Amino acid sequence: MIEWRSSTATIFALVLAVGGPSTVLSQSVAEPRGQERSAQQDQERVIEMFLDHATAELNLTVEQRAGLDQVLRETLGRRAELAGSQVQVRRQVRDALSDPATADQEFRRLASAILDVRRQEIELLDWQEGKLFEVLTPRQTLRFMLLQQQLAQRVEEMRKDRNR
Repeated sequence: MIEWRSSTATIFALVLAVGGPSTVLSQSVAEPRGQERSAQQDQERVIEMFLDHATAELNLTVEQRAGLDQVLRETLGRRAELAGSQVQVRRQVRDALSDPATADQEFRRLASAILDVRRQEIELLDWQEGKLFEVLTPRQTLRFMLLQQQLAQRVEEMRKDRNR
């Protein structure tokens, strides 16, 4: 299993790199300039750590590493866009549930909006998988997907430990 340090910045960047909930990214926009720059630096550092690990585990060529780097960064950009939708829908759901006057039709609309966001998440995963197959061999792609899964599990464990 992948071993990572359990700092808050590392958790932040890892979540972004592996495609977990990315609302943190949209929240960083509101941070003061110094903190935003630090978060970006932390993200860069963790992306490089993850790429280093993937390069060693998958025996990547220089070209494959560059392609994987590009796929990860484009995925991050798309996740940032999706995060805005996720935050907006969650806020609308919270507001609707706290208002006893909310009509049933609004709940139906919000349920559809939640499903739309989930569909977009699946479409992003499908897009990323296709891009990975363009850059990596099929064996490397599957191994990379398992590395991402391991990393996501580790991040979740770190979150649980942090919340205890």
